[in-house]
Amino acid sequence: MPNPYLVRLREQHDALRSSIEGLQTRAAEGNRDLTEDELRSVTEQATQLRTLSEQIEQLAEVETRSRRVGELAASLDGDAGEQQNLGGEQHRSRTTTRDRDPGHYRSEVDGGERSFFGDHFRAKVLGDREAQQRLDEHMRAVTQASGGTGIIPPKWLTDEYQGLARAKRLIADRVRHVSLGRDPRPLILPKQTAGTDQNITAQTTEGQNNAGWSADRFATDKDTLTPAAYSASQIVSRQLLDASTPAADSLIMGDLRAAWDAKVESLVCAAILSGGTAVATPVDLTDEVAALDAVIDAQTEVAEDKRGTADLIALTPAQFGSFRKMRDTTNRPLMPVSRYNPTNATGALGNVLVGDIEGSDAYASMGFADNTKFAVLYSQAVYLGESDLFDFTYEQNVGPADVQMGIWGYVGVLVRNPGSVQVLTLATGA
Repeated sequence: MPNPYLVRLREQHDALRSSIEGLQTRAAEGNRDLTEDELRSVTEQATQLRTLSEQIEQLAEVETRSRRVGELAASLDGDAGEQQNLGGEQHRSRTTTRDRDPGHYRSEVDGGERSFFGDHFRAKVLGDREAQQRLDEHMRAVTQASGGTGIIPPKWLTDEYQGLARAKRLIADRVRHVSLGRDPRPLILPKQTAGTDQNITAQTTEGQNNAGWSADRFATDKDTLTPAAYSASQIVSRQLLDASTPAADSLIMGDLRAAWDAKVESLVCAAILSGGTAVATPVDLTDEVAALDAVIDAQTEVAEDKRGTADLIALTPAQFGSFRKMRDTTNRPLMPVSRYNPTNATGALGNVLVGDIEGSDAYASMGFADNTKFAVLYSQAVYLGESDLFDFTYEQNVGPADVQMGIWGYVGVLVRNPGSVQVLTLATGA
């Protein structure tokens, strides 16, 4: 059974690696270099990744060495016990190591007093050496071929554990990401609000400057991204941890992390709808021509904001389905799915479809609470400031019978360029 702590470290390692690859992929797709914020984020995450890798390698080496020592000790113990010296003659015993049940985890009827899963929790989480020794003695007895007489632990298919279905991070992973590290202070983002365009005029008289050729027109301001602290904890019965698979704590912590991702996705979607520019004309999704014209008009507005072209359309699943059903006069789809997930022998490796509406990627996100609106935007106009996600465990914070596990971090979302985010509203009944 895998070490739950190593499993959690590996999950953190994979998450950091995916984040670094995502930043590099977005830069490559945009045919640009990493921004200063992205480069700083990659550098910080690479440092964390290096530390995690070293820790995983050290712990994995300890686990491997411990397993080899146990196997070697078991084989030596068996060789020594299979021969006995009686009256100067050597006789081979019919008893082998696999028949020698130490009796640690026998049933209550047979006089057993200890729990196999309880010792797992005490050994792996609390570091109880005596519990670990009992586990080692028991496993040496029951894992030799099929003749063990102790309690053989059940096979827990941790990889097949089915968690609660939640919103995944789709829109949140497409907007501009700013790493907060462990610093919760607001980010001051300076910007220019007026330029010297009017000062550039044609010289009408040689040797003489026109009136107004020099004036103080340059002006600046700032945007502020204010992070807020978010946290959640789960109180778990100690009896549950003692009586269940040792992976239970990892499963509970994984649930908290999945809930965190769903929360971040909803915060980004809410900010897009509230911080973008509202389009006055409602959109009727039952009229294919009018709906596509509305998207094109929104793309045009985004382009006229001069920040970048619209590269993202954020929709609810129902709205995404409505666009997929649109057909032209020859029954061809007006919004083809441009990218499917990679597949293997068992099918698709995910459930995210990326549509293409007039050249912009369309994503269906469960993060939208309002099913009457959707957005056409330049993804880099939205900033997501997010700290590292930290987890904690209190053994007796709420009493000796319970264990409290939780997570916390900082999140802030800012629509920095409202003109590059066009928010459309569906017509009543559409």
